[in-house]
Amino acid sequence: MSLSKEQKAFILEKLNHQYSTVKIKCNDHEISLCLERVSKMKLAVGVYVDGFFKSIWLFKPDEHIESKFYPTLYKSYYSAKQKAELTKIWGKREVKKRYDLDKKYEYKLPYFNTAQAPINHLIKVSDSIEFISEMSI
Repeated sequence: MSLSKEQKAFILEKLNHQYSTVKIKCNDHEISLCLERVSKMKLAVGVYVDGFFKSIWLFKPDEHIESKFYPTLYKSYYSAKQKAELTKIWGKREVKKRYDLDKKYEYKLPYFNTAQAPINHLIKVSDSIEFISEMSI
């Protein structure tokens, strides 16, 4: 089962207002999406699985199935400036032998930056997805 265009539009509209919560059922888990403050001047869509958020889901994603509902981000070990400096010091061939300049690490966040992103992500990682309800405070 998937979300209709009307349901997606309704969810997006509700996630534009702070303190609104939208509930979606994905693979027998109840996912709550709510617009919340993540820093002093930043709002993001928080994700709660079965009403909870546990940090261990982010730090040990291989051991917890709930971690698939959170966004995965990648960051390079070396910035473009560091890569250029190392290449200048060691040379193009030697730097490839000594350093893996393309190496990246993976991490997860407990929120999405836009309202559309969690919907697209949940559709991609879930076998079945259905809209349950919305709540406003």
